Amino acid sequence: MRAKTGVKGMNGVRGRTGVEGDRHVTVRPWHAFAVGSVLGAAALFERVRGFRSGRQYVLCHASSAVDHLTIVALALAGGALVAGVVGGVTAIMIDASRPNPVFLIACMVAALACLVAADTVDAAGERRAARLAAQGFHEGQCDYTPQVYSATPGWFTW
Repeated sequence: MRAKTGVKGMNGVRGRTGVEGDRHVTVRPWHAFAVGSVLGAAALFERVRGFRSGRQYVLCHASSAVDHLTIVALALAGGALVAGVVGGVTAIMIDASRPNPVFLIACMVAALACLVAADTVDAAGERRAARLAAQGFHEGQCDYTPQVYSATPGWFTW
């Protein structure tokens, strides 16, 4: 026989009380906003001004592939920021009282996927820069003033 775990309310319906009945996990709009905006902003900062891994490559010849990969990685990092902000704001605007947790989780997953993709593209750019730098550096034969490519740490790729 089961023990009764509820308390009879004013309407006569027995409700659950206690720790197991009161605890449930809900995803709020600010979760999507915080995850996407913090990770996206950190990724953009890392690529624009911030934390460098110490691996640097001196490129003597212009490479449109490296430039293209750098722009794609920046766009993907910005996409993570946008996914979090848009996800949080949209959830509030659609239904502030009961946001759809599936939509919010999808926004957080999209932000994380953008960051993984950005780090993967950065890793490809670093491999390309390493191949270009391995060709040798002869200052008199460079197409332009030598460019230094600084690799990002790649926190989301291993």
